[in-house]
Amino acid sequence: MFFRLLANTLKSLLLLVFTLFLNVNSSAQINAYFSKAVFNTPQNQPFLETYLTVVGSELAAMPVKEGFQNSVNVSLVIYKDTGILRANKYNVISPAFTNTNVAPSFIDNQRYALPNGKYILELTLIDNYSPSTKPLVIKSNVEINFSAEGLQNSDIQALESFKKSETPNALSKSGFDLIPYTVNYYPETSNELSFYFETYNADVALGKDKLFIYEYYIETADKFEKLNSYGSFKRQQANSVNPLLARLDISKLGSGNYNLVIELKSAENKTMLQKKYFFARLNKSVDIVALQQYSENKTVHDYFGNCNNVDTLKMFVECLWPIANGLDKERIINQSLAKNPDVMKQFVIDFWQRRAADTANPLNMWANYYRQVQQVMVLFKCGKQKGYYTERGRVYLQYGAPSVRTQMPNEPNTYPYEIWLYYRTSDASTGQFFSNRRFVFASRMLGDDCYNLIHSDMRGEINNPRWQYELIRNGDRGGDNLDNNIPKGTELNQFNEIYQSPR
Repeated sequence: MFFRLLANTLKSLLLLVFTLFLNVNSSAQINAYFSKAVFNTPQNQPFLETYLTVVGSELAAMPVKEGFQNSVNVSLVIYKDTGILRANKYNVISPAFTNTNVAPSFIDNQRYALPNGKYILELTLIDNYSPSTKPLVIKSNVEINFSAEGLQNSDIQALESFKKSETPNALSKSGFDLIPYTVNYYPETSNELSFYFETYNADVALGKDKLFIYEYYIETADKFEKLNSYGSFKRQQANSVNPLLARLDISKLGSGNYNLVIELKSAENKTMLQKKYFFARLNKSVDIVALQQYSENKTVHDYFGNCNNVDTLKMFVECLWPIANGLDKERIINQSLAKNPDVMKQFVIDFWQRRAADTANPLNMWANYYRQVQQVMVLFKCGKQKGYYTERGRVYLQYGAPSVRTQMPNEPNTYPYEIWLYYRTSDASTGQFFSNRRFVFASRMLGDDCYNLIHSDMRGEINNPRWQYELIRNGDRGGDNLDNNIPKGTELNQFNEIYQSPR
């Protein structure tokens, strides 16, 4: 079970992890998250709801009386067959905020009455205060198929939160204001899964006021195994519309892919209706605790020997690259290309036994290292490149967490950059100790989160005495004066000061 969840996490879950960038530039694209759900009414008048969360920190800000605001223009078109059925164009304005570096995300919720049928929904988002920012285009298929007869149900609407309505508004249903949750990914900061759901025609199908039970629970997405610790039920009386508003505690749910399952059961305990909602979960703290508990009475032979998933074993081998010596690096390349499960198992077992020697528990060493690997997978991803292969991730694993990490995402005339300082550290690949070592990373491809190492005073790393010129977006490249490390026009920039005294 542990290995299956781990494999799912690496293949799917970490690709869903998202980071909010603090700077806006002309090459950037609007960042927003979209979801939708279809509902019906007692009069059998279906409608589509659209939910949009716009990331304010990636938009241009306009000064207003209360501070600053963001604004996007939304153009929505609903196609049926080859023609346009509905079109809508409107602006969405953020709440006012005082700090442009921490602009809040803001939501938009719309409803469109639509008859049964198949549709294509197209949304185009434009930054009203930065026309040069690349628009975001979202396309989604919609199918509506309700009937006045037989049990019918809505989609499951995931919620960020809910509260009783004081005044009915666009977010209100069944007397509650429902704040939509627009991604099916729940990071460690999410401790609850809240949702809303409706069943229609239960009074006809079961009998007016007939008792029934809503049972809801979580199951694994691959094997459909029900997790008995994550579920509950509610009794209701059959009506034309029966809403279900509930939440589940997922604080101790480990990383993996899951389904939220809602079932309507008759008084005779017969399942009359079922609906599922897929979601992904990342919860490293639970995963690491499980691994450490496992390591107390198991060996590396037990742990790696029981893993037969080739992709998981490949990750176990590849993630050792930052801490491997030259010979092991060559072996890692060979193992990664060959993809032989038995050989990969033997390699990782041998690797950790050699590192532990007679002074440590090999499986405990792996558990501690794996915790760091999961951290870099989230913190230092670069497109499809795994975190431990990025330069920041590799340095983090090889030398440990920096004593001081200074991040400068939007200093004038420079690319985003970071400066790391280690007061004292050791090279995990050689075992050598070092003091007062610095690393400078720069992200020179605007709009992504990929940082390259451009200078370090660590032995064996790239050393560029004129690294300052690598930070400059335009202009001065330094000429022939090799002693000059202050590019023209950057006299007020802080990179030299930060390098000398990181903070």
